[in-house]
Amino acid sequence: MRMKLALLLAVFTMVSTPALAQNGHSEFSADFFANYQSTVSGQNVNDLSSYSGGFLANYRYHFSSWGAVEVNYSRTRYTQFYSGGNGIVTSWTQAKAQELTLAFVYSFGSHFNGHLRPFVEGGTGGLFWSPITAGSVGGPYSQDRAALLYGGGVDWKLFSHVSARAGYRGLLFIAPDFNQAGQFTNARTQMKEPYAGIVIRF
Repeated sequence: MRMKLALLLAVFTMVSTPALAQNGHSEFSADFFANYQSTVSGQNVNDLSSYSGGFLANYRYHFSSWGAVEVNYSRTRYTQFYSGGNGIVTSWTQAKAQELTLAFVYSFGSHFNGHLRPFVEGGTGGLFWSPITAGSVGGPYSQDRAALLYGGGVDWKLFSHVSARAGYRGLLFIAPDFNQAGQFTNARTQMKEPYAGIVIRF
């Protein structure tokens, strides 16, 4: 249910974009990212994740020359491997992972004749996992986690309304366990996401 509400919010935000875009302070970016979830341990269980790639969509509204608010949606797919104290993998869960977050963005001054513009961001939202039965052991359940977002990057102006973007994002959350015995760590972990893409301002 929470997944459906989150996706509805994302759709509503995107549909509402044209109303905000009339003053030319809006931008949309499409990015590809690499996904690295940190290995964590807790309650005598180790959680090691495979690496993956994914897609990130971002809408950003600039309310001043230095400040903006943004909504992010990302999607990827990877596997969590769980082992006991002896290091032997006893279970694993493959899942689709989706993100919906809101953040505040602070942009610094432009450099190199207005082409380069660095920024930092921070915010919050949620991560939503949908297990893939064929790639899992047992009968894992869907799971949601609250997440904190931090990151930064740079935009490089290519044309009047088009820029290239490169950056790094981090998501902090409690490692998923999918309500399966032998997968509970109750440990905090982070998803590290270097990314790059194209920005269109309108």
